[in-house]
Amino acid sequence: MLSPLLIQVISVIAIVIALLALLTFIARRIRRVPPNEALVIVGRGAGRAAPEQSSAQRVVIGGRTFIWPILQQGFAISLEQRQIGITVEGVDKNRIKIAIKASINFKVSGTEDGVRRAAQRFLSQQSLLTEIIKESLEGSLRSIVGDMTIEQIISDRKSLSDRVVAETKTDLVEQGLQVDLLNISDISTPGSEYLANLGRAEAARARQVAEVSEAEAARVSEFARIEAAEQVAERQKALSLKQATIKAETDRANAEAEASGQLAKAEQDKLVAVQERDALSEQALVTQERLDIEIRKPAEAEAYAEVQRATAIRDAANASTEAEAYKRTKIAEANKVAAVQDAEASATSVRFAGEAERDRQVALAAGIRADGEARAAAIQAEGLAEAAATDAKAMALKKYGEAALAQEIISRLPEIVRAAAEPISNIKTLTVVSTDGASAVTKTVGQVLGEGTEVVKSLTGLDVGSILAGLAGGQLVKAADTKAE
Repeated sequence: MLSPLLIQVISVIAIVIALLALLTFIARRIRRVPPNEALVIVGRGAGRAAPEQSSAQRVVIGGRTFIWPILQQGFAISLEQRQIGITVEGVDKNRIKIAIKASINFKVSGTEDGVRRAAQRFLSQQSLLTEIIKESLEGSLRSIVGDMTIEQIISDRKSLSDRVVAETKTDLVEQGLQVDLLNISDISTPGSEYLANLGRAEAARARQVAEVSEAEAARVSEFARIEAAEQVAERQKALSLKQATIKAETDRANAEAEASGQLAKAEQDKLVAVQERDALSEQALVTQERLDIEIRKPAEAEAYAEVQRATAIRDAANASTEAEAYKRTKIAEANKVAAVQDAEASATSVRFAGEAERDRQVALAAGIRADGEARAAAIQAEGLAEAAATDAKAMALKKYGEAALAQEIISRLPEIVRAAAEPISNIKTLTVVSTDGASAVTKTVGQVLGEGTEVVKSLTGLDVGSILAGLAGGQLVKAADTKAE
């Protein structure tokens, strides 16, 4: 005997197997219906029968359902769209042979009633459904073409399509079908050139209209081009006038600026010239002052010194050669002469001052020649000073004669003796061949001096020895008179 535990295990296994078998059975009897398909279920318990139907039917469109085995059966019908092409030949309203090519898109209606109607008629003939629809639509299209002219068909294809769909709609609905689209692709007239001739006339009219339109467009375009050119010319003219105005204003402004620049430059040049003239004037003044300091005043001082020396020589000569009785008279005359000489010196100074003023004015008027004229004035002043000194000496010689000349020679006598003795001083070794011994050298020097006095006498006519002797005699007489007094 089997143990209770084994019996329980077997029972559990049997129950599991039964459940799996039941689930497998149920899964196999469940039908899933896609959206592009309809399932028609017939049999007991399928659903409530329609009034015109003898058996119950249930339609499932997209979804799932359970079909009882033996009691029920399901039939699938496609809801997908189908397309067919048709060619219809017939005659139009004017009995002109015409051929129309069209394409039709149709499908089984997506309603339960439409599915039932289509299932009743085409469930076992779904492959022949296109031929059935084709024959039905060709007949409807042929009858409609006979009521229209070819011009109407060509000009209003949509109207033809709508009429065909409208006339076949009732019949197709009864069959559980629906037409989604009727598209007429071609219209022709076999065996004739009606469409070609019709098109030729239309083409001629169209060409005429096109030519007229083209001519009109060309005319409008030409007018527009001319108007645009006129506007461009006007704008160009305005631009040229504006540019000319701007150029004139610019030229005027440039001319004014240039004139202002030239005036400013002239004014600046004038200021520079004034400054240069002032600088030259200052330079001339400095030059004049330098001339006064370096040349004229030393010349005047030298002339004055010469006059003073001449006066001193004159006084000394008067004092040594004239008697005391004439001393006061001579002194008065000497003072008179000195006054005259002073006046002449003052006049010379005034003349020099006038010449200096003239030089300064000349330097101010011609600054560029100031240096040359200053040098010339310096040379002239030096010459005038020398001339004044010479004049003073000449006047002294003229007035005092040999006394003044003798005084001058006496003042130069050391230089004369030095010059006469200079050759002897350059002798390094002197050999005297004489019986007089060393006194021969003294005699030689005396001879040199004697020759010098002879030269002076031959040149000037003055006998230095006599003059010296006279001076010595005068001094002796003067000394004797002094003693007598």
